[in-house]
Amino acid sequence: MDTHSRLILDIYDIAQETAPTTCNEELLRRFKHDLAFESAMIGDVGVFGDRLVPTGIYLNNTPTERISDRQRTLGEEIILVNGSVQSRDPALSATFRNRGRSVATDIAQAIDDPKVLAYCRRYETAHSLTYVSDRLLGGRLTAISFWRTQRRQAFRGTAERLANLVLPHLIQARQINTRLHSARLHMQTTVTLLSSREGRLYYAADEAIALMQEEWPEWSPPFLPGPLMAAFRSRSTMDYAGQRVYMRAKVEHAVLTVSLTRQTGSSNGLTAAERRCAVLAAQGLQYKEIANRLLVSPSTVRNQLSSVYRKLNVRNKTGLAHVLDLGGHFTPE
Repeated sequence: MDTHSRLILDIYDIAQETAPTTCNEELLRRFKHDLAFESAMIGDVGVFGDRLVPTGIYLNNTPTERISDRQRTLGEEIILVNGSVQSRDPALSATFRNRGRSVATDIAQAIDDPKVLAYCRRYETAHSLTYVSDRLLGGRLTAISFWRTQRRQAFRGTAERLANLVLPHLIQARQINTRLHSARLHMQTTVTLLSSREGRLYYAADEAIALMQEEWPEWSPPFLPGPLMAAFRSRSTMDYAGQRVYMRAKVEHAVLTVSLTRQTGSSNGLTAAERRCAVLAAQGLQYKEIANRLLVSPSTVRNQLSSVYRKLNVRNKTGLAHVLDLGGHFTPE
């Protein structure tokens, strides 16, 4: 069996045998045997209106403050659903222009901004190999970056070919791992999000976003709700107790880490995807409007809402809004 085939089989074995909390770590550990790198990142971005907002991130062998340092160094980075990027990072821009293909970047040759170069030196990044999925899986895109520290150890054509062949399988394997554990994941008692101290999201798990949209139906990323930030600023404990969720925050390395816990008695058995769909439906959006907002097909919306109605024992949007405590009066489908 050739090396690539063995690596692909091992990736799927890991996805089926490991818990979600260790899946990314084990996948990268196995991948490192065939693609030498010193540090890496796997990130997911979800669709919110016309923007893509980070919904999950795993950092390998690099500190979490790299997230906040990046924003301070590069400023606001906007990734639009149409694939265009507003960023000072040439590797990120090139990767989104070439979704589905790996992009190798020699940092010193591609960047002349002294602040960005200092940031890369701080985190020992001389070369990057990046990849962004070319299709949505579970309403998300996945971005993967590998970093090497030495200028003389560039990512050559062999590494790019390996990434192009194997990384789509790594992304699919993570989806399999998520589906295998989905029943347990959506019953988690506590989920986490990270933001700047001013409230701009660095990333938030899908479950965290779903909970926040139940608490504030009109809210959408990338900034945390104003009432939440006001509550954090006014209380030394930096907490918030709402109808649906209890949230507590702390500041670590200039990053605001927020833990969200569903209030007792408010669980309704819906998955994160179903809750996001349900909230939009309860606001009066039609199937096509919800599908456009979440970048899924109308049939997916129809199936999710059918599951929502069954779980909540309601027949239409009026009943749905009542159960979700969103108010409103809508005409039944």
